[in-house]
Amino acid sequence: MKILHLISSLSSGGAQKLVEDTVPLMNDSENIEVEVLVLNNENNVFDKNLIRKGIKIHVITLNRSRNPINIYYIRKYITKGKYDIVHVHLFPTNYWSALASITLFNNKPDFIYTEHSTHNRRRNKWYLYLIEKFIYSCYTKIISISPNTQANLIEWLNVKGEYSSKYKVIENGVNIGRFVEAKPYQIKEIDIKLCGHEKLICMVGRFSRQKDQATIIRSMKLLPNDIHLLLIGEGELKQENEDLSKSLGVANRVHFLGFRNDIDRILKTVDIVILSSHWEGFGLAAVEGMAAAKPVIASNVPGLSEVVEGAGLLFEKGNYNQLSNIIRDLLMNESYYLNISEACLIRGSCFDINKMVTAYIKVYEEVSKGNIKQ
Repeated sequence: MKILHLISSLSSGGAQKLVEDTVPLMNDSENIEVEVLVLNNENNVFDKNLIRKGIKIHVITLNRSRNPINIYYIRKYITKGKYDIVHVHLFPTNYWSALASITLFNNKPDFIYTEHSTHNRRRNKWYLYLIEKFIYSCYTKIISISPNTQANLIEWLNVKGEYSSKYKVIENGVNIGRFVEAKPYQIKEIDIKLCGHEKLICMVGRFSRQKDQATIIRSMKLLPNDIHLLLIGEGELKQENEDLSKSLGVANRVHFLGFRNDIDRILKTVDIVILSSHWEGFGLAAVEGMAAAKPVIASNVPGLSEVVEGAGLLFEKGNYNQLSNIIRDLLMNESYYLNISEACLIRGSCFDINKMVTAYIKVYEEVSKGNIKQ
């Protein structure tokens, strides 16, 4: 079975990380060959690992993910590659791929789409409803990364019961062993500005309105001086968040580490992992934090609250006062801290990446109906 994963880019992001982690495992499975096609190769950070593991990556020469001419190039690559499954991720790739699919007739592959978020701005615009309904109708199967992600999508598309079998939930997973077995750093190894005695809280995620790192930065104003914040990631709002830390007078305790390939070791070193997102389809970074046996504090939003359910701690999104109180309580009460850490480790172990990959391969086999191209 020959599979093509199609995504806008391999820049920093949860969906991109999912492709980096799952594609090599799929490719190692018996009788499966996987390739990747990206619309834009700017700011790619996850391509090197894929190439190192022998994954063939194609890049559309147009290099503009929002240009509708991508429809032509996608059709061209699919026709040439003779794929059995085309697995699509993110907007606008889902639009261009859907439109490319209706121009294919002979040896047409099955198209699968993964919905990665509980919300997007298109759903705020009523006039896009019919367009979205048509786009999603072009896919054989639609996978959501959490129950809430699927529920919100079905509500938006007004899916009736007779069509519900087209929709399926496959929750994200991580390499649990990687985080369990990671070797922690000495604190000074993470950032030379650190002295070595600090309490460290950390968030991993790109700087965007969705992720809302600003709430954690504001909470720093209310926390003791020995608590430092590590922010890992890049994004369009990074400078804005740096400016905020300066204006609040906490810049000396907020460390912007950029993109890192050693997330496992950093999470193993810090004391608390936080996700302050306004919305999430799943919250991969929360699972990584739990797998590292750290207490995870997350905003109480659909998708994210499901992941940390019964283990981590939740706060009202944007409420930095409540967040600061939770952080303080954890760090001041050792037995409470250890209980939450243990619960998070147990919860994190439920989201194993191999289980996720097996579920995806089962879907591939179901939709391909054994019609493998020669």
